[in-house]
Amino acid sequence: MKVDRAQVVGFRSAQQHLGRRTDLGTAAGTAPQNTPPGSAQLALRARADVTWEDAARAIEEERSLVQVWSLRGSPCIVTAAELPLFTVGLLPDDEESWQAVMQGFLPVIKQLGRSATETMELVIEATRDALDGAVLSKRELGAALGKRLPPDFGPWMEPDTFSSFSAILTRAASLTGEVTIAPRTGAEAAFVRTDRWLQRPSRLHPSAARKALVRRYLQLYGPSTVEDFTSWAGIGGSFGRRSWGLVESELTEVGFDGRSGFVLASDLHALQAAELPGGVRLLPPYEPYLQQRDRVTAVPVVSLHRRIWRSTGNPGVVLSNGEVRGLWRHRKQGRRLVITVESLGKLDREALEHEAQPYVAFRGCSSLDLMIG
Repeated sequence: MKVDRAQVVGFRSAQQHLGRRTDLGTAAGTAPQNTPPGSAQLALRARADVTWEDAARAIEEERSLVQVWSLRGSPCIVTAAELPLFTVGLLPDDEESWQAVMQGFLPVIKQLGRSATETMELVIEATRDALDGAVLSKRELGAALGKRLPPDFGPWMEPDTFSSFSAILTRAASLTGEVTIAPRTGAEAAFVRTDRWLQRPSRLHPSAARKALVRRYLQLYGPSTVEDFTSWAGIGGSFGRRSWGLVESELTEVGFDGRSGFVLASDLHALQAAELPGGVRLLPPYEPYLQQRDRVTAVPVVSLHRRIWRSTGNPGVVLSNGEVRGLWRHRKQGRRLVITVESLGKLDREALEHEAQPYVAFRGCSSLDLMIG
C-alpha cells in the first residue's frame, strides 16, 4: 500500500505527542537525548504540560525517570520501567557489535592486544565492583577502575584521560542496564548502580528488550527501514538486522514519496488516518523528532539540513502545523528569557508567544523577550 508524506509526518507527530500533549512518563517514552544538558527536559516540555521541577522531582526523588547512556552513546532520559528497552535492548552480543559501540577506543584495544568483548567483560565487572555502595563522579570512577583493571589499562584510567576519552567504556558498560547517571552535585556527571538507585529495577531478557526497542522505534518513526533503525540506535549493522528480524513477522511494507519502509501492522490504520497536527511547538536541538534518519521527510528543503543538523551547536526548530517553519535559540539574560526565532515561513506570533511563555518559568526566569526575524 501507499501513503503520502503528510500522512507520515502526521503519524510520527502524533506518535511523538507533538499534536496533543500527554503526561510526563509517556513523553519520556521517546527517550530524549540530554545533550546539551537540559535539552531532554525541553523535549519533555514540548510534549507534556510540566515544569522543570516536575522533571527534576521525577528523576531525583520519585526516580520514575532515569538518565542513562543509551542511544548513539548519548545520555537519554527514559522511564525507570522502560530502562531495559534503552539499555539491554542495545546490549552487544558478539565481537562485531561490541566494536560498533566502542569505535573511538578500538585503537587502544588493539594496542592492548585485547578483543572488544574481553575488554568489556573486564570493564563491566570492574564497574559493578567500583560502584557497589558508591556514587562516583566520572574522574572518581576512572581512578576506581584503574585499581580493578589489569595494569596495562592504567594510563587510560587516569582521571583526566578517563573523563575526556576513556569514559566511552562506561557508556558501553551502561548497556547492561546496571549503571545509571546520578543527578549532578557538581560540574561533572556521576554514576550509580541501578540496583542501588531503583528499588525494583525492571528486567527484560535481551531478546525481549530488543523486540521492544524495534517496536518502539517503528511506533515513533515508521514507516522506516532496518538501516535507519540501526543508525538511530547507534549499533552495528549485523546486530541491527538481527534485532529487526525478531519482529519481521509483525511488519507491513508501505510506499511513500518514491521510497518504501515498514510499519507495525498494528499501526497501519493510524498511519492511514493520520493528518498534519495543528499548533506550534518549540523543539530543542537533538530532540527525538529530529532524530528521524530520513531527514527529507521532516524537512523537504534539503538546503536547510546543514543548518538544522550541524556537527555542533544545533538550533532548535519551530514546528507550525507539523512543518518546520523556523529555527530558534534561547538564552537567559538575568531574569529574562530571550528567545530568538528565525522565520522560515509564515508564523503566527500570538501562537508562538503562547507556546513560548511557559518556558519562562521552566527556565527559572520571570519575563520573556521573543524576537522573530
